[in-house]
Amino acid sequence: MRKLGFIKWLFLGLVLVVGLGGCGKKQSQSTAASSQQAKKVLSPYVTSERPTFYVHGFQGSAKSTNTLIAHAEKTAHAHKVIVATVSTSGTVTLDGTWSAKTRNPIIQVVFKNNLAQYDQQSTWLAAVITAVKAQHPFKSYNIVAHSAGCVASVNLLMTKQASDFPKIHKLVTIAGPFDGVVGEDDVANQNSVLADGQPKYLHAAYELLVAKRTNFPKGVQLLNIVGNLDDGSHSDSLVTNVSARSIKYLLRGRQVDYTEKDFHGKQAQHSRLHENPQVALAVDNYIWHR
Repeated sequence: MRKLGFIKWLFLGLVLVVGLGGCGKKQSQSTAASSQQAKKVLSPYVTSERPTFYVHGFQGSAKSTNTLIAHAEKTAHAHKVIVATVSTSGTVTLDGTWSAKTRNPIIQVVFKNNLAQYDQQSTWLAAVITAVKAQHPFKSYNIVAHSAGCVASVNLLMTKQASDFPKIHKLVTIAGPFDGVVGEDDVANQNSVLADGQPKYLHAAYELLVAKRTNFPKGVQLLNIVGNLDDGSHSDSLVTNVSARSIKYLLRGRQVDYTEKDFHGKQAQHSRLHENPQVALAVDNYIWHR
């Protein structure tokens, strides 16, 4: 009897050990799953369906934004889904497919007439946004613009659109000639900023925007990228630092969340800025980083 009792208790002990082992294994698997899920959540870049439009500048083309877009695809898990080409007559052609739930979609904008005035490019950009929205509805969007594309983008945001037109979320301006271009209507080291922040000389582009500044939507997040060759010109060769920074005074009172980043040296030259990997990283982090 004692032997049978001993065997019974030994059997129960084994069952208990095996059961606890199983619970431990399940708990370990559960912990591993939770850890794996946490890693996904902690990705440094967001997963968003909000589109970002990349806009080139005067005399620009797809090449002007190719490097920035490629960097965004590699670093921020973005995806170029559409190339929107605007013909010289203003016809918009969309090439590509924007699949549902594509992460951080990008639309590359290309103007066939890359010598058009700012207001004309603004009209075309609005047509692009409208055409993309008709194909794939969205309520808000971002813009990354270079050079004259910055002025066209800001002018678009100051121009009244249809009530169902999408809302701007974030805007990145790279080397924006808001108050003149060196060699055209501006001269290096000629302009300056007055005590109240206003540029001393107001050129044609600035006057265009001043007339409509109160139409700029409130609460926009803006990253303004400024290039300085550090050669004494206080410019990126084509846009003076005063011209590029003049957007801040222009948008005073519009509750803009303004951030400025300066880049220096040879890689801060006007056209090299959109090829500069540090600029690309700054753009990616501003648009998509958590």
